[in-house]
Amino acid sequence: MRQSPLAAIAVLLALIGLSVLAYYLMTQPIMLRVAVGPVANENVRTVTAAIQTLQREREPFRLRLVLTEGAAQSAAALDAGKADLALVRTDIAYPRSGASVAVMHTDHLILIAPGGGAARVEDLAGKAVGLLRDHSGNRELLRIIAQQAGLDPAAITPVLVRQAEVRQGLEQGRIAAMLVVGPITGRQVFDTVNIVTESGQGDINFIPIPETNAIEQRHPLLEADTIVRGSFSGPRPRPEKDTPTLTVSHQLLAAKTMADATAADFTRVLLNAKLQIAAEAPLAARMEAPDQEKASPIPIHPGTITYLDGQTSTFLERYGDWFYIGIMGLGLSGSGLAAWLSVRGRQARNQMMEQLAGLDRLLAAARAAPDEAALGAIDGETDRIFAYTLQETARSNLDAAGVMAFNMALSQVRDAVSTRRKAISG
Repeated sequence: MRQSPLAAIAVLLALIGLSVLAYYLMTQPIMLRVAVGPVANENVRTVTAAIQTLQREREPFRLRLVLTEGAAQSAAALDAGKADLALVRTDIAYPRSGASVAVMHTDHLILIAPGGGAARVEDLAGKAVGLLRDHSGNRELLRIIAQQAGLDPAAITPVLVRQAEVRQGLEQGRIAAMLVVGPITGRQVFDTVNIVTESGQGDINFIPIPETNAIEQRHPLLEADTIVRGSFSGPRPRPEKDTPTLTVSHQLLAAKTMADATAADFTRVLLNAKLQIAAEAPLAARMEAPDQEKASPIPIHPGTITYLDGQTSTFLERYGDWFYIGIMGLGLSGSGLAAWLSVRGRQARNQMMEQLAGLDRLLAAARAAPDEAALGAIDGETDRIFAYTLQETARSNLDAAGVMAFNMALSQVRDAVSTRRKAISG
């Protein structure tokens, strides 16, 4: 039974190999698809920087960019299962199947006019307001502001303008003010404020948004905020006093079906990599965790809450029980294998002893065979035992002593058959 130890070793090595493979698969980076768009957008730049940072830092996550035409399409991709994450401006669209893992940045609504022009929202009745980005979100914000000021929403006409055309449009009277929605420290907002200031001969009006708290109550995805005095540098503080306004957030939402442990780990990795990502995409410096204290219609992913509450578990804590179960399983498998091999070896030995005993019976039968037919039957049984001997020898189940014993018994039976055959024929 020389194969028994080798078989046991092979099985144990196979079990160990499976354990190593399972560990390897569990420690491989997790691939997550991120829906974001359109292409010419700061959010795409941020996600691209995150992709490069996580790969460079060998983090346990890899991101794959899923480009879309805008926030609505990104939200639809998450709802349809075509993405694991979606970065959207939440007042435009957000996926019903998503939950927040991070607030990427916040945009301020800035309504400005040249000095000497409109100073209140009511002053814009019957006039046009310029928009740098012509999408439903900014048009809806303008409608909400007009309605809160008691105006017919149609009384203010939104007009799409390029930044290079802003000064000319203001000076020619084609537009009375500009509505800019973006990060208050962003380049686009800063340049637009400067252009409007220049068109007003060094003076600018920051038009306050009326009753921002009331707007927030009716539109929970908008938040009341303030443009702090002096937010924009210059010879004089711009604005000259705190100005009430609204903000909208760009959030990274994960599918609610994402495992809590995965969401917790990803939140930790993303927030810890904020500074490295911001080195390539400065807007990422404004990334922050969702505020658990703030009432919001957008839920926070349970995994993110687990991380923020400091209740995340380590790899060993998460999978330690499986390792112990695996070790116990290996031990039980080894014991079972040893018992099986022992039974199999005992059965093989008993079978060999039965074959040898059969040769002994054939020897006695050959010496007393009455006729040629009986001798032929004995020859056939002897050939069967001989084939069995060859088979077991080839399998290394017979050692040298066993082979010698079978050879001696077979020779005696064949000699007895030959002698008896001569006696019967004579």
